[in-house]
Amino acid sequence: MDRHARAGILLLLAALTPAAEYTLVDVQKVPVSGDPSSAIVRAIIPDKPAEITCDILVAGGGMGGVAAALAIARHNRTVCMTEETDWIGGQATSGGVSALDENRFIEFTGGTRSYYEFRNGIRKAYGGKANPGNCYVSQLCFEPRIGVNVLQGMLAGKPIRTFLRTQIVALEKSGEKFTSALAWQFDKREALRFRFKWILDATEMGDLLPLSGLPYVVGSEAKADTKEPHAAEKANTACVQSFTYPFAIERRDGESHTIPKPADYDAIRKRQDFTLRMNYPTEYGWKGLVEYTFYGEDAPVPNNMSPRPFFRWRRLRAGNPQIALMNWPRQDYAAESILDRTPADTARILQEAKRTSLAFLYWMQNDLQHPEVKLRPDIMGTTDGFSKYPYVRESRRLIAQGRVVEQDIVEDYQNGPRARRFRDSVGTGFYMVDIHPCGANERGRMMMPKPFQIPMSTLLPKVETNFLPAGKTLGVTHLTNGAFRLHPIEWMIGEAAGTIASLAIAGSALPEASAVQEDLARAGVPIFWFDDLRTDHSAFAAIQLAAVRNIYPLFALNLHASPDAPMTRAEAAMALTAFFRQRADRDQSIRIAIEKGWMATDHRNWFHPDLPVLWTDLREDKMPHPLPKATLPPGPITRAAWARRLTNP
Repeated sequence: MDRHARAGILLLLAALTPAAEYTLVDVQKVPVSGDPSSAIVRAIIPDKPAEITCDILVAGGGMGGVAAALAIARHNRTVCMTEETDWIGGQATSGGVSALDENRFIEFTGGTRSYYEFRNGIRKAYGGKANPGNCYVSQLCFEPRIGVNVLQGMLAGKPIRTFLRTQIVALEKSGEKFTSALAWQFDKREALRFRFKWILDATEMGDLLPLSGLPYVVGSEAKADTKEPHAAEKANTACVQSFTYPFAIERRDGESHTIPKPADYDAIRKRQDFTLRMNYPTEYGWKGLVEYTFYGEDAPVPNNMSPRPFFRWRRLRAGNPQIALMNWPRQDYAAESILDRTPADTARILQEAKRTSLAFLYWMQNDLQHPEVKLRPDIMGTTDGFSKYPYVRESRRLIAQGRVVEQDIVEDYQNGPRARRFRDSVGTGFYMVDIHPCGANERGRMMMPKPFQIPMSTLLPKVETNFLPAGKTLGVTHLTNGAFRLHPIEWMIGEAAGTIASLAIAGSALPEASAVQEDLARAGVPIFWFDDLRTDHSAFAAIQLAAVRNIYPLFALNLHASPDAPMTRAEAAMALTAFFRQRADRDQSIRIAIEKGWMATDHRNWFHPDLPVLWTDLREDKMPHPLPKATLPPGPITRAAWARRLTNP
């Protein structure tokens, strides 16, 4: 039996005993100096704690958790959402990364309708400014508290109860179904029992997996397991991406705000090798060594890549005062993983990471001679100035029914403009495979993928149960996690998980992928990649569904949907062949359409494949079954009209 599974079962058994005691780490209380064990809490759970009932329990109030809660509320189900810190928003707020890691198409596509509501709410809070920080790592940089306020507004008035400063400590089950969860409220020092029909793990580290007894992975897999060309030869549970404690600084020219020299500064500086010089390896065709300047307003280059000014990289507020987010690779803590550690080790490692960020601040002020930069604790809402929760790049990962590996998404292995197609897609993503190296002799990986899909199978445990991942905990590998861990993708995973659980309750069984896809498409969730199809387009759902069902014409060289362009007769023949469940290429489809009499030819028996198709070109009485009824206007059939009729969403 897997050691993690054994640990989970032991915790389950412990939860059933009267007055159970748990040793927890209150992450928000880990001190930057002094005794790290001061953040360790002894939680005494009485035999009969106060109980709360809801349809679905969402553990973790980050990007995935909030998105899941909104999706559940959209289905008129009640939600209980727990969050360890006192801010919802996860990596965008309490994790301190309020410079959104998105894709190059994000202003047009690549997010869900509710994710765009979040983005638009932030811009509205800044009076309509498109990018309040005028940073260049993202199209949208902002102060974390603004993100919290926007998310709270999105949750308001919905059947969602949020329990801040609350951590799930044990799960209880009957057979294969989870029935309740015990939780500890740090500030109230009280226990709660949640009773639910489904439970989702949207925690930043996959904290429910060891409690669940479900099999999971920590660290890197072996090449023999994943067959990934860049996987390690041997599995290594210690090889987990480095994590970071971000902080914010303000530029105050002519002033000095130097902090005292941190303890062990020299050792930390040596270990971290603090520098503004970054090496982009020439063997990959990249630029090589780049020396960043501290200040500057150089224009960014394509794909949000780096020009030279360091301060502007993740600037949260432009103008006066200028405030920047510090989340620099040399600031990462890579020496140890925090996954599956004892509470004492976890608290110690978290403190070491905070001390690393503190040393980085001192290095900027002294070694770089920028005493004018001032730590701004209020931006992160903490007394020490560091984020309430570390920015965790890699969590525990469910061993699911499906798994996405490097070969599925990286451009080196893909023909055409998109990555591998998954018929059970429940979302999309696009971000480089960006691996911040662990402390286990791993070099950082950075590979460019094609725009990819999120298969539903990666959210489903191998046993039939009422548990789903709703964030970074889905079935991906150590390498592909580097592309799935970003803000809009985590949001999309959560929205899919919330939808699956809601439909499962309504239907008393796990829904088919097709039902989930139809629900998501109608809600404005992209399940197929197009770069010109906004979520508010009138044919969005129809085109998404037609594409994932292989009955929408695609271009071989780009990601365009071109919804208002006319379809050709050849495209119609291919779509009809797929609609009637036959596999065929272009020429075969044309031959089938002619031989079966589905489409007309002229008096010379010419098909004219490149001409626009008309509804009158179709011979529906010859087809295996009628097409859905619709008003058929004269003139060429647009691609959007075709999708609407064949999907009839």
